[in-house]
Amino acid sequence: MNELNFNLQNQAYKQITGKILRNEYRPGQKISQKNIEIDLQLGRTPVREALLRLRRDGLIYSIPQSGTYVTKIDLDAAINARFIRENLEAKIVAEAASLNNSLLLNQARDAIELQEKYAANAEYHNFFNADEEFHKTFYLMTNHAQVWDWLQTINIQFNRFRWLRLAISDLPWNTLIEQHKEILKAVENHDGEKAVAAAAKHLHLMFDEEMAVLKAFPEYFDNLPESKNSAGIPSEFFDE
Repeated sequence: MNELNFNLQNQAYKQITGKILRNEYRPGQKISQKNIEIDLQLGRTPVREALLRLRRDGLIYSIPQSGTYVTKIDLDAAINARFIRENLEAKIVAEAASLNNSLLLNQARDAIELQEKYAANAEYHNFFNADEEFHKTFYLMTNHAQVWDWLQTINIQFNRFRWLRLAISDLPWNTLIEQHKEILKAVENHDGEKAVAAAAKHLHLMFDEEMAVLKAFPEYFDNLPESKNSAGIPSEFFDE
């Protein structure tokens, strides 16, 4: 494969993955290669190769004589991603609190300022991106950029879950921002214990907020357990 074809294939893969992640291609939706080619304004070969990669990634599947479909969100994978993220991030912010890196701390502060701007303008998709940049900063600060990249591969189902949350109103944007400020202040003050507590509180709120999605869009999920609490939410999402 020459470099041009590889770049086009990569471009197609990233664009389709982004549309699945942001639920522009909805869970369970039937998709066609031809329509994607038109949508992305890309040729047949890069789109075909990208779809093969997405099938291996478990984001699409095909049914003979029926077509190709976007997979539903795997709730088990989302729950496991929650467990990994919570445990990893506690170690990351604790380590960050023992370091000095004014450049990256300023980047975290910039991400918070962007979130304030996006929340005020109801630019919630941009808010999500700034949220990711805030958390990524601490992985960079502790020389764990590779861990962050790895998280993105296992977090795909949970991130689909989080993007879907943007379709529901009343997310406590200001609370999320204030919690980011608490994490940053603790790291700046080299208080690892407070940083861990603030990150745990923040991540728990982040995951609790996602529970509303299960009630609003149950048809978008696989592996919904038969046994649920009175609110209709899997008990795993209440684990402390």
